[in-house]
Amino acid sequence: MAFLLFLSSVEVFSQVNLSKFPANNQVLQRNDQDEAIFQVKGKITENGHSSISLKILQDGNVFSEQTLDASADFTFSPTLKAGNFNYTFILTLDDTREIKKSTQVAVGDLFLIYGQSNALGSGGIDTYRPAENPLMRFFTVANFDNGDSEWVLPYKTSTWPGTGTLEFQKFLCGKYNYPVGVIVGSVGGSDIKGLNNRNSENPADKNTHYGKLLLQTIFSDVKDQIKYVIFRHGESDGSFQLESEQYPAEFEKLYNNLNLDFPNLKKVFNIQTNILTVNNSKAGFLRDYQRRTKYLMPKITTMSTVGTGGYDGLHYGLKGYSQTAYELARIVGREIYNDNQSSQVYSPDIKKVYWENQKLVLEFDEGMEMIYPQDSSASGKTWSMKDFIYVDGRNDVVQSGEGIGNRIFLTVANIENAKTVSYLPNAYGEFGVSFYNGVHLKNKYGMRAFSFDNISIGGETPVILPPPTVITLNTEVNEDVQVKLTWNSNAQTKYHVERSTDNNSFGEIGVVSGGNYYDTQAELGKIYFYRVFAENAPNTKSNTKEVALKCLDNVNLKTLPAVAYIGANISITTIVSITNAKQLSLEAKKSIDLNHGFDAELGSDFSAEIGGCKNN
Repeated sequence: MAFLLFLSSVEVFSQVNLSKFPANNQVLQRNDQDEAIFQVKGKITENGHSSISLKILQDGNVFSEQTLDASADFTFSPTLKAGNFNYTFILTLDDTREIKKSTQVAVGDLFLIYGQSNALGSGGIDTYRPAENPLMRFFTVANFDNGDSEWVLPYKTSTWPGTGTLEFQKFLCGKYNYPVGVIVGSVGGSDIKGLNNRNSENPADKNTHYGKLLLQTIFSDVKDQIKYVIFRHGESDGSFQLESEQYPAEFEKLYNNLNLDFPNLKKVFNIQTNILTVNNSKAGFLRDYQRRTKYLMPKITTMSTVGTGGYDGLHYGLKGYSQTAYELARIVGREIYNDNQSSQVYSPDIKKVYWENQKLVLEFDEGMEMIYPQDSSASGKTWSMKDFIYVDGRNDVVQSGEGIGNRIFLTVANIENAKTVSYLPNAYGEFGVSFYNGVHLKNKYGMRAFSFDNISIGGETPVILPPPTVITLNTEVNEDVQVKLTWNSNAQTKYHVERSTDNNSFGEIGVVSGGNYYDTQAELGKIYFYRVFAENAPNTKSNTKEVALKCLDNVNLKTLPAVAYIGANISITTIVSITNAKQLSLEAKKSIDLNHGFDAELGSDFSAEIGGCKNN
């Protein structure tokens, strides 16, 4: 049960109130069958009408047509094919009176883009022109107070999402021929706490960055269709030690919030930030955490931006944003469009570090073909890779390197009993003056390896834990007014159940084997957040589920509740035995049945009242 305070949007005409109808230029998210089912809903507000009809044209030709009797409430649920098509929706009353018409509705893919200034990507905006591709769509909000907003084709307007996003759309639409709609909620300069600020009482709070992100998806009528998020962030938090150290906890909150508010979320593309010029000893730690998020959270795919062209130490020119868009589009093509590309489209990721024949070996993903770079000259200096691989924090240890298959073999000297290896500096240069413009470890596709920080040297055969198993949590409120939690489980594994009232501070409420738990301590009128993790994988949390515990219509109370009050909108039936140390009040609007077996011991505090549930 999700509790969200959403704005309702009802269009009122003289004869019909429309609660759901597509907008001009809107993109609908396709499903796994390459289709979209879109409901048109409304209510006829006056008598005397015979029928209501919905006609859908595909590229000007009749695709479907349905007519319903003119009862008060109506719902059409047409199935549309995805692809390079434009749909026109026409709603007609009595076969003659056109009520509403929308054109250039498309079925393809939606991407929600969040982060800070590099997610906005304005490099080259003054001279940039979007590709004249009608498959590219952008949702823009003019007024968050009244929902004034529209879907647009960027090449036909001056309202653009940013050069990086437009390039990303250009590559996807040009290659795969599907419509791509983007919604951009990025905020330049915001740290992750600012992006994380979710008001649990009103998630769509326009006074918060997160609320504005959510509001855009509500105004665009695609909130529950969102499957893909692109998150590009880390520059603000990567500039300060404390913020870098706190980043993992804050990112986990954001990830949980996204899963909570977007129930069909399938993938978060998390982009590792570049080397900044601000001196911060924990910047490498933050980047390393970004690298590892794909192992810690099941819906994440990662990509690195180190070594991207057009960099100035913080932002990029058009060349850099276009490069990132192209590289990300290749990954998206492989994961979403089933493009059978090589795994070399991914950023190489370190898997283990060990000694072999007196060489220090950096082993990357299986199948990678790694290249150790030659020295190069740029920005008035010579750059050598050996100076930017740190063994126990020192950059005078590596003498040379060679790439063979998915491994880099390093010749080292001047050190004994080495314990850790890091790749690339925490920071480099002076903002506005210099920045890291040096060499990188790459694969044969030119994808630069992720920056990594303090990886342990593990010997000949280090043990690498596999990626965690995905735990999918579901909740419901049963007739005993208990919150029932279920999840996919291993019967031999113990699971820890956590609960929160603000989606930030979680406390453990139970440990069980298997995949069921009943929260008997939940109280009516409150909002709870639940999550679960396996005892052998404490850093791998399930999705977070929000439950707003409102009154049920009918309660069948078979066990003595832990709470003191139970209310129902209609009736309560109970056979519980109330102990002398227990207080219990029952309240229902129509009836309370104390069936055979009910008992209230002497000294107990019990009452039953007809009046309705006070916690609705």
